[in-house]
Amino acid sequence: MLILWIFLAAALLVLLQRGIYMKFWSRKLLLRISFASSAIEAGEPVVVTERIENRKLLPLPVFSYEYVLARNFLVLTETGGKRKRVKIKLALPPRRAVRNQTRIEGLPRGIYALSDIVLSAGDLFATFRGKLSVDSVTQLTVYPEKIPATKLALPFRSMLGTVLTRRLSLEDPFQLRGIRQYEIYDSMRDINWKASAKTGELKVNQHEYTTDEALILLLDLETGTEDQRETVLSLASSLCQLFLRRGVSVALQTNGRSCFSAHPVRVRAGGGISHQTTVDEALAEIKLTASVLKPFADFLREIPEQDLARSLPVVISADQTGTSIQAFRQILGEQNGYYLSVDAETAQKTDRIQVFTWDANLQEVRL
Repeated sequence: MLILWIFLAAALLVLLQRGIYMKFWSRKLLLRISFASSAIEAGEPVVVTERIENRKLLPLPVFSYEYVLARNFLVLTETGGKRKRVKIKLALPPRRAVRNQTRIEGLPRGIYALSDIVLSAGDLFATFRGKLSVDSVTQLTVYPEKIPATKLALPFRSMLGTVLTRRLSLEDPFQLRGIRQYEIYDSMRDINWKASAKTGELKVNQHEYTTDEALILLLDLETGTEDQRETVLSLASSLCQLFLRRGVSVALQTNGRSCFSAHPVRVRAGGGISHQTTVDEALAEIKLTASVLKPFADFLREIPEQDLARSLPVVISADQTGTSIQAFRQILGEQNGYYLSVDAETAQKTDRIQVFTWDANLQEVRL
């Protein structure tokens, strides 16, 4: 008889604590989860900081939380390693906060978010398991991988020379930008005789340019493998960085699709370090798993003529059929331009287009 009463008391205790946990386990339970950085370069590690607080007297002996690190988070159909699930198990005492950090490495370019966050806890005797879904607004931007400047020396020097030549021919004599030291290539008509007399050294006037854009990058994401198109984005980011460091303004347009909307990814001309961030953020949001908004030839025809006339157009493409370079030739007219081909079989120099070939496997540039 005593054994029966003990069994009934134990069963009642189990049921009582089960009822308590069912009602109160999720109360005053907080989870704060965020990336330690808002933006990183491709390949850099990132730390996810997690802080869990149990502000009630009820202990949680069996507690866990999990979340999914999703790339291009508005795209629900992406597969192929684009989602990474993280699960943490621990015991959570009463009125206690626990802080955890998870280090994640090797993230490719893209926009990441923490989604599908689920909290889970059990009672003392493992008779109950409760689950609760929570939301997170944290976001991580992974910029395209940068290619070393030494690998891009050949096309960069050629393009920079063309840009500087265009600048000299496009100076506005009525807009004074400043005064600098005389160089041997300066024209005598640009000498500021008043400033030269004051300093005892020859000084020349610096004029503003009649062009607002010095370089416009046109990215063709219609063809090629995903790795080749990733190389297109890396080349664009790296060239932008090199030109901005030389004081050359850069604009960017592409027929690629944004992971946020069905609008093309475009960046207006700008300069300075902050503009590099703008370009990298735009490139990070491009979704290569979806089809482009329109064929590259149609995309080129829609670019305003004045944008091309006042800029040096540079196409970066993985097309091996010759369609893209033919479309580029048609819109150039009498203007010069550059074509940077990713993994193309042949490269050539035409009257108006200088073609460079980038071999992503050998990691070098060759004519």
